[in-house]
Order: sequence, then structure tokens, then C-alpha cells
Amino acid sequence: MSFFFLSKIAWFVLKPLNALLILWLAWLGFRAIGWRRLGRLFGLLLVLYGLLILATPVPELLVRTLENRFAVPPSGPAVAGIIVLGGATGDGEIAAARGEVTLNGNAERLTTAMALHRAMLDRPLIVSGFSGRLVPRGLNEAQITRQLFAQQGLPMTRVRFEAQSRNTAENARLTARLAGDDDRPWLLITSAWHMPRAVASFRAAGLSVVPHPVDYRTHPDRLVWPRQPGGSLDMAALALHEWVGLLAYYVTGRTAEFLPSPLDG
Repeated sequence: MSFFFLSKIAWFVLKPLNALLILWLAWLGFRAIGWRRLGRLFGLLLVLYGLLILATPVPELLVRTLENRFAVPPSGPAVAGIIVLGGATGDGEIAAARGEVTLNGNAERLTTAMALHRAMLDRPLIVSGFSGRLVPRGLNEAQITRQLFAQQGLPMTRVRFEAQSRNTAENARLTARLAGDDDRPWLLITSAWHMPRAVASFRAAGLSVVPHPVDYRTHPDRLVWPRQPGGSLDMAALALHEWVGLLAYYVTGRTAEFLPSPLDG
């Protein structure tokens, strides 16, 4: 089974809300069949994991560590062009059925890319991403993004689409093929919490990048805590997804750095 499908299955199990439900069901099941020791173990794990997510700022601290890793670069860097990673479009099936652009909470990736591209129309903009869904339906990311750019009047003469990648490693590998032989680095736009894994992936693919993080979810130097339970679960899911992703990419050889430094050595 491919890394892509294994990662989707693993994330279904590890996602905090799902993991809490699995622990709860295991606790009920072992109690029902009289396996008290295992029942107590899973009950304890359920309580501890739930408290870690809902009653501590650990998830926010983990996300903030990722978001503070790279700073927004000074204006006007000498770059070959702009790369923006997918993940900002909404449900492709709804977009196709309604005939409307659908965006999600990561929309700053695309709005920032449009603004920066207008300031450097002489250089290419590469939009990298197809779909991270196991069974893509409706319009893909490239089709929705193309529709958005047309609605916003963005000149398309220098816009390129990489429309096959399904994850960050594939973003980097397939985009590197489109980048050409320009020796200058590329401006890389993605969510701040996703930037470390993106930078590590692009470095592994042999493409030099200048990180331009967007879409922040935490304050740079203070906690926005306590949160509502839903917000805490969302923050925990974000933290777990990225830190596990960093580890999985490093262990499987998709990156050469677990947590890349701001300076490309």
C-alpha cells in the first residue's frame, strides 16, 4: 500500500476526536467482557489524553513553535518566482454543482499569492496541488484556483499549475520539475504551521525556497487560552498532524531534516 493511502488511514485513527472515541469504545468493550485491567488502562488513557487536549495549552504551544519557525521575508526578495501550495480550496463537488469558487480556512495562501504576483508580474506563479482526498470528486484544486484568479482579474500569462500532487512531498518533487534552471530561490507560500514540513520537502527535492508564511493560528508570544472544546480539538488536530507529518517524512526519507532551520545551510 502506498505512503499516501497509509498516511490517510493512520490519520483517521490518530485524529484527536477519533482517537478519543476509539479509547472510549475500548474502555466500554473491555469492561463489558470483564477485562478490568485493560479497561482501566484505556480509561486512564482516555482521561489523560482528553485533559491534555482540553485542559492544557500544549496543543497551542506545539502549533506556535511551528508558526514561529520562519518569519515573513522583507519585501522585494530576489526570487525566481512564487510557489503557492494547495489546500486553500473548499469542496470540489460543491464547487462544481454550484458553479462557484469554494475556499476554506487556509484561503490566505491564495489571497497572498495573488497580491504578491501582481507586484512581480514578470516572474512566474506556480500553484501546486491537486487533491488530498482518497477519492477526489468534482473540481480539483487547480480548476477552482483558476476560476478564482479569473474572477479576481489576475493576469494568467505567467501562472502555471502543478495539478497532480496529493501531499507536500509530491508538491515539492513535481513543482521542482516546473521550476526550470533559474539559480535564484523561489518564494514559497503556505500556512505558517505547515511551513517547516514544506521547507524540508522542497530542500529535499533540490529547490531553494524563501519561506513566506501566512494563515497564522496562534499569537507569536502569548497564549490565547483557554479555548472552547471545539477550538481545542481543532488546535490539537493541527499540532498532531504536522508534528507526526514531520516525523513520518523524516523517517521514511522524504526529507533530510526533521525540523528545518530558517537558514538553508
